[in-house]
Amino acid sequence: MAAGLATGLLGGAAAWHARHRAPRDVKLRHLRLGTPNVPGTELRVGFVTDTHVGPTVTAADLDRAMQLVMAEEPDLLLLGGDYVSESPRYLPETARVIGNYSSSLPLGALAVFGNHDYSNDAPRMERLLGSQEVRVLRNEAARLPGVELWIAGIDDAILSTPDVGATFEQIPPNDPVVALWHEPDRADEVAPHGALLQLSGHSHGGQVRLPYVGHIAAPSGGRRYVSGLYDASGMPVYTSHGVGAYRPPLRYRCAPEVTLISLHLPADQHDKVEQWQEERPGGNE
Repeated sequence: MAAGLATGLLGGAAAWHARHRAPRDVKLRHLRLGTPNVPGTELRVGFVTDTHVGPTVTAADLDRAMQLVMAEEPDLLLLGGDYVSESPRYLPETARVIGNYSSSLPLGALAVFGNHDYSNDAPRMERLLGSQEVRVLRNEAARLPGVELWIAGIDDAILSTPDVGATFEQIPPNDPVVALWHEPDRADEVAPHGALLQLSGHSHGGQVRLPYVGHIAAPSGGRRYVSGLYDASGMPVYTSHGVGAYRPPLRYRCAPEVTLISLHLPADQHDKVEQWQEERPGGNE
């Protein structure tokens, strides 16, 4: 029904493009956080989410998206969940593609799960990602090797049980943290814990964004912070469009994406990271 409604609102050529071309036209987005002229450490973080490998998004599509962000030579890869759709049979090839790239990164890769992971054998995917040296964080925090930065991975809010407080209790006070949570809309629960940034997916940016109307397909948990960069109670939250699409498998004025975050950590931890900027070429895409 959703697919029929979406295509009905578009003309024939636009509907064909939205179904067959746009979902594979992955863009590279840039997000800059911090003030580069302040003494400190510069990190390049790749963020990939909502890959949805399955009947309509292939492992080859994921591979092309990974190539796009890896060409920017990130130090660290963060993965935001929803790796497959419809069936666990897509898990091995998805984990293999991710592992082909993550194993070469100086700081490795960390991941969280989304709702589709829990409906497609999350324990198996955790084992498969682990075999590729990708750690899945489920209400857990991990300190990066040799860098004064923690990643706080909060569990899925739809099919699991997120625990923001327990996650941040694992982190020493005043240490810099980036939060990773599949759903963006509860970012205001994270902000009081002092995270520099929250990275999320889930919404797919709405997938179909009509002129004068906006998105028509954002899911529950991804309707407040739908697309791009927001201020959530003083903390920046970035919601990626993700790589894949799901029911309907369409994209219109809402290109799939991978993201490169340039994160400047001040040498003096008392210096608050206060500046952030999103670079989103392509207008409404």
